[in-house]
Amino acid sequence: MKKQILLRSAIGFPVGVCVCNLILLIIAFFLGTYAPCSPACTALFGSERTGVAVQFLLSGLVGAVYAGSSVIWEVETWSLFRATATHFCITTPLFWGASLLLGWCGLNLWNMLLYLGIFLIIYLSIWLSQYSVYRRKIQKINQKLQEDAKAIPHKDCATDASSNFSSDETKSGVNT
Repeated sequence: MKKQILLRSAIGFPVGVCVCNLILLIIAFFLGTYAPCSPACTALFGSERTGVAVQFLLSGLVGAVYAGSSVIWEVETWSLFRATATHFCITTPLFWGASLLLGWCGLNLWNMLLYLGIFLIIYLSIWLSQYSVYRRKIQKINQKLQEDAKAIPHKDCATDASSNFSSDETKSGVNT
């Protein structure tokens, strides 16, 4: 599992950076101007270059943690609730902290609640879509198992057939 966490985290880092930049491009498209990081991030770190570097590292870290923590879903002994709660508790504080530090979210209560609400809606939407995908896969597997089970004769039928065959041989006096 540790190997999977490291592998997924290594893949998640550049994905996190790419997602962050994609979001910046989408925002620039709607606002009409491009900013490589938020003005609050630039102000906090003293320059745009340092702000962009910190944003690069933190968005990569967020991507790595999300990807690495995805192994939680593969722990077969855990309930869906436990896996979800654990994943949420690992990823949310890091994402929230990065969001505040990088100026993605304002520091007043209304902005924080709005940002948290949007985050929860996105998290829940992704969770529900993944749940429905896997539910359909499980239904298809179960349907295939039921079809395969119908194609295989029941063991009692096989036993009855062989016992009838044996008794027929015995009745006719043919011994093999």
